[in-house]
Formats: sequence, C-alpha cells, structure tokens
Amino acid sequence: MKVVLLNTNGTYSHKLCYDGIYEAFQQMKDAGELEFIEVNICKQDSGEIEKYKPNWIFVCSPLAAGLRVHKKVRHNKIICYDTESVYENLGQDTLTYSDVMATVDKFGADHYNSIIKQKGLDCRVHHMPLGFSSNLFRFMNVSEEYKSDICMIGVLFDRRRKILEHLVPLKDKIKLRVITPKDWVNRVIHKDAVTFLQGSVVSPEEMVKYYCGAKIILCVNRDYSPANQLGFKSTTPGRVFQEAACRRMVMIDNSRPEIGEYFVDGREIITFDHENGEDLRAKVSYYLEHEEEREAVAHNGYVRTMAENTWRHRITKLLQFAGEGQRYEV
Repeated sequence: MKVVLLNTNGTYSHKLCYDGIYEAFQQMKDAGELEFIEVNICKQDSGEIEKYKPNWIFVCSPLAAGLRVHKKVRHNKIICYDTESVYENLGQDTLTYSDVMATVDKFGADHYNSIIKQKGLDCRVHHMPLGFSSNLFRFMNVSEEYKSDICMIGVLFDRRRKILEHLVPLKDKIKLRVITPKDWVNRVIHKDAVTFLQGSVVSPEEMVKYYCGAKIILCVNRDYSPANQLGFKSTTPGRVFQEAACRRMVMIDNSRPEIGEYFVDGREIITFDHENGEDLRAKVSYYLEHEEEREAVAHNGYVRTMAENTWRHRITKLLQFAGEGQRYEV
C-alpha cells in the first residue's frame, strides 16, 4: 500500500495530532507494512502525488483543510479525518469527494451516514477516536516544580470551571494545579483554592512533565465548541489516552458513557459524577489516601491504553476499514 500524507500546517493541538499520525505512518513504514510520503498541502499540485501513484491520500485536522484539496488531486482515493467532532457544513461538503470519512465522534459517524444515505453519496464512515504518540506521552521522573496532588490542563469551559468549584472544600487538604490559557484564568472564581495557577499554554513536552508529576490527573469533558453546531454527544477526548500513557491515575467525568469502551471503571480509570461535588471529593480524598490502589489503577490504565490506543493502532484499523492491502497486526 502507498499513502500520501498531506501536511495541513495545523498549529498546537492540530499539529500534535498530525505529528502523532506521521509517527504512526513512519513506524508502519519501518516495519515494512506500507510505503508513504509526506506532501505539504500547499504543494499538492507539484506533480509529486501524480508521480507517486498512491492508493490513498490522507488528510486531517481540521476538515477545513480537507476542502483545500484541489480538484485535480481528487481523482485519487481520499481519506479525510474529522478531528473536531461534527462540522455540520464542512462535513457535508467533504463527504462529497471523500472515499472514507473518519471521525472522532460516534454521533458524528451516525450523522454523516444519514447524510450519505439521504444524498446517495459514495463514501464510507469510520469512527476513529484520537490516539497518542507513544514516543511523547510516557512516564518520567520529574522535579518538585512539576508535582501536585491533582492536575487539570485545558480551556476552562463551564463544566471544567464547575468541577474546580466542587474541589474548593478540599483547598486546605490538596495541592491543586490548573493550567489554562491566559484569557481563561479569570474564570477561576476561588483562586485561593488552586495551589498552582498558570495562565499560559504549555508545550506538549512540558504538559507531559506536569502529568507525570501529578498523583491524579483530572480529565473533564468539555461541554462547548463554537465549531460544533450539533453539540458533543459521544466523543472520547484524546487527552485521556495521553494521560493514561503517562502512568498516572486518571479521573474523568461521566458525561461521555463511551469511555467504558476503552477503560474499565474502578480498575483502569476512575469516573465521577460531574454534577455531584460530594462524589468527586470523596473519590479524590480516597485515592490520595490509598497510594497502592491509586498506582494500581494508573498501571492498569497504562497497560490498556498502550495495548489498544496509540496512533499506530488507530491508523492500522482505519486502513483495514478502507479495505486496501493485507490485514495489518500491531
């Protein structure tokens, strides 16, 4: 199989996603499972793709980049990866020229399939959650400056802000670290409850250090996205796999039941009721006091996610779905 990977020039989270996918393709190439070349999307008409004669062109992150695939390239088979859940209009447009649409959201897959059926389009949809780079997200020993009891990183959408408020009664008992973009710092109402408050975006390399320095990583599903007109329904956040790969215990709210397909609650991950502060506080207190149980959950979650959820696992299954070449095993 020969694949062209279009570099869509994304930034930060999009670049992190792209770099992980590139890593997966390189691992598969090194193992002799496929051939691939990288072509910058701005140079797609240079003749390199036509000369290479790929089985598939792979474009991702975000769908807006997919719309920049020029018509002369579209005679090739194309896989588009919707990394942002459901873009209503962009998704419909992309379906018209894609052979395979991969999407992070199960609801999105159902939605796209309904459009395909309605419009009679020749495209197939594959549900593919975000993966993680096993080279980047891994456990390491870190210095004291990175250590905390609880660590939460991300934009403070309403649900995340409310979760922080649920932890206020524990402010004298836990060391809580919150890292959020500077424009969102003012959403922290009880700043005295946060031991380490950082209003800046950290690099992925620094993020790993903060994860590894935490006893518990708090993963709170966001409840809002300006690009997603239909709302999040079932998307499992890619961040949870990154966090589990760092061999720290992850606690995630119960707003996305799909998490049960990737981790066993109470054994590989801990879920909590995002509307019940007492439930969150009780579980935080318990696992901070019971190190052996906490480390067992962290270990089990690490083993599960390394065995099933790297970018290489994701790309392997996607290419199997696409139906070209041999069945690859990771």
